Amino acid sequence: MEGYRVKRTRQRQRAKAPIRLTGVLFALAANLLLTTGADIVVRRLQVSLDYEIIATLVAPFIAGLLSALYARQRGAMHAFIGGMLSVPILAIYVFALNWQLAVFAGAFCGLGGAMTEILLRRRIPAK
Repeated sequence: MEGYRVKRTRQRQRAKAPIRLTGVLFALAANLLLTTGADIVVRRLQVSLDYEIIATLVAPFIAGLLSALYARQRGAMHAFIGGMLSVPILAIYVFALNWQLAVFAGAFCGLGGAMTEILLRRRIPAK
């Protein structure tokens, strides 16, 4: 019985696609571009703080969604890694050392990727 369990675990490990660098870089670039663009628009319009928070959460979520669509397999991991890599850059250059907003932007990028992957996942019938 132990041999069956080891064989089954190896089959599951082989079934996972590797994380591609292009998918992670796409998530990083999309999160930086969309979050920076949303922040610039909000600052130019000089609207209240509520809109800045919405832009901080919606733009990264869309970046995660696009990253998962780009990566196709393991989109949530690509979006999460790219989103977390963007945190220091966003904190320093976009949010003026406001690390909380940068961490939220990175986390919502991963959340967008996870939601997209769940919605796009095909149901595989059990054997």
